[in-house]
Amino acid sequence: MFVSLNLLLQNIANGLLIGCVYALVAMGLALQFGVMNVINFAHGEFVMLAMYITFFLSFSLGIPGELTLLFTFPIYFVFGYVVYKLVIDKVIDAPAVSQIGITIGLLILLQNLALAAWKAEPKAVQSTFLTGKINLGSVVVPVSRLVTAVVSVVVLFLLNWVLNKTYFGVSVRATSDDMRAAALMGVNVRRMYAVVFGLGCSIIAIAAAFIMTFQQVNPLAGLTWGLLSWVIVAMGGLGGVTGVLASGLILGVAEGLEITFWDPRASTAIIYLIFILVLWFKPKGLFGRR
Repeated sequence: MFVSLNLLLQNIANGLLIGCVYALVAMGLALQFGVMNVINFAHGEFVMLAMYITFFLSFSLGIPGELTLLFTFPIYFVFGYVVYKLVIDKVIDAPAVSQIGITIGLLILLQNLALAAWKAEPKAVQSTFLTGKINLGSVVVPVSRLVTAVVSVVVLFLLNWVLNKTYFGVSVRATSDDMRAAALMGVNVRRMYAVVFGLGCSIIAIAAAFIMTFQQVNPLAGLTWGLLSWVIVAMGGLGGVTGVLASGLILGVAEGLEITFWDPRASTAIIYLIFILVLWFKPKGLFGRR
C-alpha cells in the first residue's frame, strides 16, 4: 500500500503528541504503584471523573477548560488523600486479590455515579484558549494538542526533579525501596502513602484539564485510560519518569504508524501487541529496576 510521506510525518507527529499525554496520565498510576505497590484498577475512572469535573466547572463558571486546573488540582489532591484514607489504607497490607477486588468495586461505583449524573451522552468543554493550528512544513499541529504535550513533558520533568532533588522525593524513593527502613529513619510511612496517592491524583487532574480541550468524555472513557496506563507502567518497568515517558512515546508513535499503514478502527491493537512482545522478551519492562 502506497502511503504519502506527508501522511506518515503527520501521524508520527500526532503519535508523539498523544504519547506525551499517555505518559502523564500513566505517571499518576506509576507513582502510586511504585511507592505503595497497590493494584489500583480504578485509575482510569479517576481520569474519567477528573474530565467530568473539568467539564462541570468550565460550564458552571464559564471559564476555559484548561483554567479549571486551578480548582481541580487541589480538589483532586484532597480526593486522592481521602480515597486513600477511606479505601486503600484498609487493604494496603492485604493480599493482591483484596486490592484488586476493592478497586474494581470503586471502578464500578464511579462509573455508575458518572452515568447517573451525566447520562451516557458525551460531554465536551465549550470554551478554550487553545484553538487554531500551527503549520510545521507539511505537518499540521493543533495548538491544543501541542500545548497539552508540552505541559505533560514539563510536569513529568518537574516531578522527576522533585523525586530526585528534594527531601520529599528522597523520602518517597526510600519508602518505595524499603518501607521498614524508611520508617526507622523517621518517615511517617502511612502519611507518605496518603500524600503520594493524593499527588498521583493531582497529576491526573492536570492531564484531564488539558485532554478536555480536544477530547470528549463519557462514563466508559475510564476503561480505555485505565488499561492504557497499566500497559505503560508495565512496559516502563517502574523505571521512574524516564520509563513512563519513553513507553508513552513508543505507544503513541506506534498508534500513529498503525493508523497510517492499517485500519484506524483497530488503532489500539498495535499498542497491546507491542506490550505483549516487550514483556515476552523483557518481563521486567524496558527500564525495570526490580
